[in-house]
Parts: sequence; structure tokens; C-alpha cells
Amino acid sequence: MSTISEVLRLRIGAATAVAALAAAPAASAYDMNGFLPAAGEGAVALSLTTEGYDHFWAGEQRVSAPPGLGEVDTRSLTLWGRYGLTDRLSVVVNLPYVDTEGDGTARFADSGISDLTALVAARLVATGRHSLTGAGGVRTDVGDYEGDAPVSLGDATTDALLRLVYQYQAGGLYVSQQVGFDLRGGDAPDGVPLHTELGYTFGRTTLHAFYTRYVADGGTDIGDPDFTFPSNQEEYERAGGGAYLRLWDPVGVSARVYTTLDGRNTGDATGVSVGGVLTF
Repeated sequence: MSTISEVLRLRIGAATAVAALAAAPAASAYDMNGFLPAAGEGAVALSLTTEGYDHFWAGEQRVSAPPGLGEVDTRSLTLWGRYGLTDRLSVVVNLPYVDTEGDGTARFADSGISDLTALVAARLVATGRHSLTGAGGVRTDVGDYEGDAPVSLGDATTDALLRLVYQYQAGGLYVSQQVGFDLRGGDAPDGVPLHTELGYTFGRTTLHAFYTRYVADGGTDIGDPDFTFPSNQEEYERAGGGAYLRLWDPVGVSARVYTTLDGRNTGDATGVSVGGVLTF
């Protein structure tokens, strides 16, 4: 790192990227901001996320979970890493271990490694306070789990992911807007993930707030004849915020909370995530 600006960019990037990945609440989502590490620099994070719900949307109708399902609790331990190949090109990987269960009479439960996600991100444009970043990659199930179940670790599909992120940065303040496209495998409908993030860094601390929306391209509703859970038109709106504290070089900690505002064929989930970050 040769300038104060570069140091600030890495600081914010490590904080917010880890926060965004640590609390990814759905198999159909992978959200990012516009920060990239410098060449030869990177970060590794381990995060613990817990979320739960006792209401969900069957189609567009919000209903109580039936006795067979009960309250659903999900815990995930996620390993995340990022490395700068050049100042304009980086790789990101994400792998969670998930433990989920419903406390209803059917005792739905599963645990194990879920889906591996790998992306290559490139800085397309950087001019003054504005930047445009593109990313592409794949998400695929690497664990032995059942995707077509009320309580599951994921959809058990292989998906191609595309992301485009515009970001504005002025000193410690940044605003980023992601638009993406998920080309999904199997009978899961394709989708468009939208992610807006606002953050500010002061001293050793970064605070951020976010709004996320996922829009599916058709699909089934829960309760339709012959529906499957991967084929559901799963959509949601979520909002939340978090903080990152750099304890000392190269160690930091992060925390994040989020809640579901609206949805379709998804749980009305609220979650919290905490994690540790090691930069190098």
C-alpha cells in the first residue's frame, strides 16, 4: 500500500465484504460491494450466523408455520477468503457449514457443508470518486444434502453468477449499488439480486447499512400441484446493518443484524452474524 487512500480502501473493503458474505441468508443470494484488495493483499474470515422464523410466505400470503414444521432455526459457520491477483482483479471464495432444524412434530433437520461459491471480480472503471466493478463465478453444492425439503441446506443446484456494482466513495463515506443475474440450474428459476449498501469509516471502525431485494423469474408457489422447493419463486426484501472493528493489524471483528421486510415462498427470518477477520 503506497497511499492513505489505498489503506482506507482496503480497510473498508475487508470490513464490508466480510459483513456482506457472513450473513448471506438464502441460497439464492450472493451480494457484494465495489471494494477490491490490492495485488498480493487479501483477507480470510470465519463467521457464525444464526437466524430463525416461525412465519413464512406461502406464495404471497404470510402464514404461521404449521405444527409439523414449527419454528425453524438455522446456524451456519462460514469460511470466506479474498485475494488480489492484481490491483484490478481479485478472487473470492465462500463455503458454509449449515445446521438447520424445525422444532415441529415432523422434526425436519439437516446439517453439513452447503454450497461453494467462487467469483472473479474485476475493476472495469475507476475515475475519481466513482468506480464500476464486474464479477462472475459459480455456486455449486458440494455437500451431500437433500435440496427438495422444507428444511434444507440449499437448493442442491449449480448456478452461474454475474454481478455489476457501481460505487461512489468520498473519504470514509461510500455508497454501492449492485445488480446481478443468477442463471440457476435444475428447476430453480433464474433471479436478479439487488443490493444497496451505505457505509462510513472513522478511525478503526466501519459502520454500514444495507437493503437487499431478490426477484425470481417465475417459478412455483408453495402448495401448487407438483411443486418442488427448488422450483419455488423465492423472493424477499431484507434490510440490516453492521459494524467492523479493526482491533490491530491484521485482526478485526465484525457483527451484523438483518430482518425480512417482505417475501414470497421464504421464511420471515431475522438473523445475526459475528465474525473474525484476518488480513494479509
